[in-house]
Amino acid sequence: RSKNTMITVNRHLAVMGNGFTTNTYIVTDEETGAAAVVDPSFPEKSLIEKLSGKDVQYILLTHGHFDHICGAKLVKEHTGAKIVIHKDDEIMLHDVTKNEFGVNCPGLEFPEVDADILTEDGTEIILGNTKITVMHTPGHSMGGVCYLFVEDKVMFSGDTLFRLCAGRTDLYGGNGRQELRSLAKIGELEENYRVYPGHEEDTTLDFERENNRYIRTRFRRK
Repeated sequence: RSKNTMITVNRHLAVMGNGFTTNTYIVTDEETGAAAVVDPSFPEKSLIEKLSGKDVQYILLTHGHFDHICGAKLVKEHTGAKIVIHKDDEIMLHDVTKNEFGVNCPGLEFPEVDADILTEDGTEIILGNTKITVMHTPGHSMGGVCYLFVEDKVMFSGDTLFRLCAGRTDLYGGNGRQELRSLAKIGELEENYRVYPGHEEDTTLDFERENNRYIRTRFRRK
């Protein structure tokens, strides 16, 4: 990979009818133009318009909750991109009781879709000239992951890590102890990362190490 190769990240704020918002990201390898969509939340025409003309190769799902996957089928239909999800959350692409769609969207039809690539901790994905490493971070869900762009020091943390907060653990597959272990695992990463979470604003890992009460105190600078 060329030292000059970089990625660009563009956020698409997906909004439900009740005002609930989720971050969808479009990531592009600048050298090749290869692109990926992280967590296409809802099937929105405005997202498809933003993807027009792009070489979208992957749909990277950080976990299987409905507000992160409902747009996956539509994006795949329009781009042919491969859907990527951790093996432990695959069932949530089909089960509305496990992905919370049934509770939050009663009476609506869930857009089921099949996964193309099932990942585990350490799986590597190549986007153009950019390597993406999957870090399994269970706790919010069994198959929650962070996507690490190590050379660019960029992380997509889904609902595992937020600015000054962390993901809830009371939904299907949630586990508080696993969540704390996953946050510790993130904190142990070398150097600083720009962190793009599933909700609210982005942050940095250094900031969270110092200020987020859910990241263990040993990661805070003395």
